[in-house]
Amino acid sequence: MYFALQDGGELGLNVGRFDERQWRLRLRLAKTANCWDYAPLIDVVFREPGFEVARFTGKTVSQWLANWQAWDNPHCERFMAWYEGLINRFLSVLARRPRVPDDRYGFEVAPLPWISSLSAMLRASGPNRATAQQWSAAIRATTEKGVRSEELALSGVLARLQQCPNDAKLTKTQVLRLVDLSHALPKLVCESRFEFATRAGWRECCDRVSAREFRRRGLSSVAHGLAHIRFRHRSLGWSIARTRFKDLLMNERDSWIVLDEKGRLVGASKTAFASSDAAMEFAELQISCRFASWSKPQAAARWECFSLPGGDDYRELLIQLDDWPATYRPRHYRTRNVLSHVRSSMRQVVDGRRVLFLDEIQSDWHADLHAQSKRATLESDGKVTDAPYKKEWPLLTMKIMLWLAQRCGAQGLAWSTAELQEIRWLGHEPPGLLYRNTLPDAARMLAKTLPVTMDATRMRVRTGSRTVALGSMGWEVRRRQGSPITKPFRTRIQAESFADQTGDFVVLDVPVLWLDRLTPITSIPLFGARTASGWTSAPMFESTRGDARTHQPPERPMPASI
Repeated sequence: MYFALQDGGELGLNVGRFDERQWRLRLRLAKTANCWDYAPLIDVVFREPGFEVARFTGKTVSQWLANWQAWDNPHCERFMAWYEGLINRFLSVLARRPRVPDDRYGFEVAPLPWISSLSAMLRASGPNRATAQQWSAAIRATTEKGVRSEELALSGVLARLQQCPNDAKLTKTQVLRLVDLSHALPKLVCESRFEFATRAGWRECCDRVSAREFRRRGLSSVAHGLAHIRFRHRSLGWSIARTRFKDLLMNERDSWIVLDEKGRLVGASKTAFASSDAAMEFAELQISCRFASWSKPQAAARWECFSLPGGDDYRELLIQLDDWPATYRPRHYRTRNVLSHVRSSMRQVVDGRRVLFLDEIQSDWHADLHAQSKRATLESDGKVTDAPYKKEWPLLTMKIMLWLAQRCGAQGLAWSTAELQEIRWLGHEPPGLLYRNTLPDAARMLAKTLPVTMDATRMRVRTGSRTVALGSMGWEVRRRQGSPITKPFRTRIQAESFADQTGDFVVLDVPVLWLDRLTPITSIPLFGARTASGWTSAPMFESTRGDARTHQPPERPMPASI
């Protein structure tokens, strides 16, 4: 299943990011797609000598071949034949995937400035030149100086040093290239619909296309002189028309076509759909492709009803391991490999200061792994793939949220208590240990390292006497029973302001980290909290994607060239 390279490495194919690439490309697959139709959606992975798991290269099959062809790589023809033979065996499996991409995908909120404790320690105290055996001993000793053993294992540096002769002299720069943590770097993402959302919708109509217009628009290939526009987009003018097509086998078969704002056929010359719903789905996909540059991604909120009422800038933030070689599908979101997710909002406390409040922190991945470890018997097809940061994901989440709070201009970072979670979960066994012990321990570790103060603050929260919900005519302010108390508002801000003026409030005590004395954070330690100076140093991680001229793994010191 792998394509062998001359240096001992192997190339493979991975469909774990197939759906995400289809979302971003807005690619509509044909019903009878061949192997090369799937090339822009299938990732190329690389397995180094001495490693059991292959890692993402960041390129699809089409991108990989384009690079090889540009550099006249001798592997190109052999790779194309290998790809065709492998994919043709799985065409029936790939044909069962959706032809039209889903309307939700994850986009990166902001790049996180990660820093590695292992790389920093090697830069500061590692020898300038030593043998591979001496480097291995020095790197193992870093675990006694604060480097996490998990970070050392994920970096793969020891396994790469074993591929070099023991007496080979390696410089510090060469060894730092062997530290590769790119597959374990989390990303901060939000789920969003397509960048251009056709919110106006469709209105029903019945307009016949005249014979003259029928010929002028070039509709003869999909109908025989008859077309009725039955749906028209409210804002963009696109339309869905019903036609009839005659051939030797079927007479007067109804079909649906998509016309743009000028009445021209959208898509290929033979694009016709069996139902109006399928035509609308295709039209919205094409609209999003054509007008994608007109707007920015709009974050989608799915679980806002489980948050405390009020607050500004509600967001559902996902910490994703996009380059992790395995694939995990969370229970709450469609984005793959979500390490943890946070529901947050900006709120004002009693003394007037604004804080970034974390309504909930949760990890489906580690919760499923914990449940799996408790089962006596487990079927192989239900096994949850392993995940990194088993003990560090709460601290990792708090570090990212601390950086985000400062970036948003908040004066503090507050989070929910175990008592609030018990009220919200209504006895369904909330993770009380997480809110009673784990998160406070992570906050105390940050307060011990950084000039932040861990304290408690009071926050006024609107009770359930007034709720805000999106109705058919706009944003409604409703009573506890669910009935609206006034006409709908045009924006949610207006509805929330009216609910605050007419509702009842309670005062809650929540823990908080005050950021008044915190200098601007320029880097985030990947593991642990390190030292205060480590949070203000320059980020160390650079792109570790390889060179497209040969086989594209990251540059390694090969034994033959030492």
